[in-house]
Amino acid sequence: MGRKAVTSTRIKQLRDAQGWSAYELGCKLGCTRSYIKSLEGGSLPITHRFAMRFVALERVTYAQAARHKQIRTIHPLPKQITILARPRKCAICRAWFIFPNASDRVCADRECRRAYRTRIK
Repeated sequence: MGRKAVTSTRIKQLRDAQGWSAYELGCKLGCTRSYIKSLEGGSLPITHRFAMRFVALERVTYAQAARHKQIRTIHPLPKQITILARPRKCAICRAWFIFPNASDRVCADRECRRAYRTRIK
């Protein structure tokens, strides 16, 4: 996989699949948010150096995703479970959750809910 294999669509797909912002991806690759957005938008060409870093990150990311994930729960679970909802980060504590409602942005923790209410007012 060289420079030609890395496209703006592929950058966006990795970011969306992992739930990363452009800033988070930029931090992982050692570049800025605006550079990532420019590559995704096609206003800048994809350099060989960026392509090599991206391919290395992509390999590591998908290798980690292939492993089984550890799930913490307060409820008993069967040995095998299929998760159909996309996990998202709490807007306050940044921990990963599967929210009961698609519109939820914060976890059920009182401190998170209180902080979120004061932040949106």
